[in-house]
Amino acid sequence: MTDQEKQYFEQNVNEDDGRIDLITTTYYRWELTEKCLDYLFGRTLTFGYRLTVVDNGSKDETVKNLMSLKQGGYIENLILLDRNYGLEFARNIALKLTHSEYCVFFDNDLLCPDLTPDWLSQQLALIKRYPEFDVIALRPQIAVGADNSKFNTDKEVVENNHVGATFMMFKTAKLKEVGWDNEFSNRAADLRLEQKGLKMGWARDIYCQHIWGKNWSYPEAVEHFHREIYPPPEHYDNIKVDPKTLKPL
Repeated sequence: MTDQEKQYFEQNVNEDDGRIDLITTTYYRWELTEKCLDYLFGRTLTFGYRLTVVDNGSKDETVKNLMSLKQGGYIENLILLDRNYGLEFARNIALKLTHSEYCVFFDNDLLCPDLTPDWLSQQLALIKRYPEFDVIALRPQIAVGADNSKFNTDKEVVENNHVGATFMMFKTAKLKEVGWDNEFSNRAADLRLEQKGLKMGWARDIYCQHIWGKNWSYPEAVEHFHREIYPPPEHYDNIKVDPKTLKPL
């Protein structure tokens, strides 16, 4: 990396300017991604954020449309992978570009809620109010892997060892300590995070919604987790990013 490239990287990527990093991963399914981002842009108004999108090798219109959003200033960091390396691999790459105190990971088939002040401000206030939690996610319309009766409580944050990918707000430094493991599903990744000491929970009163409906059957619900290869965990440590294109080298 040249001195000029290093300076660019430090000025444009490594700087914590007070915004929160929002991160999603795409793989085909542009019709869902478009709805997800439309809601995000229209309903995230009262707090600054920086959007990073990692595409896992889509070969359809997804890449062209994401590049258009990047050129329009809607996406700050766009990383285009050459193939589908899997969800956790893509998240680890994005994590290397994340330097804010808090970051939010979400799947591209989710709608953020319509709240005033907006969801991001409310979620940030919640994680600051309950510092014992390392991860607080928004509540989905269906709590996968949990009994919905959990939410019949006076607690604003409902502790659970699986919070899916429903706008999960992390303490960035804590997440960087453990990273994302190379697992197939969100649930497996969550269980690993719990084993590594992260305390997780759902926001009782801040809802989000999956937009592909209520069909939780496999494979329809998780087709976007499919991958072609399984990079070993140690490969994450060798990821380098081109400071001009923000693509992995």
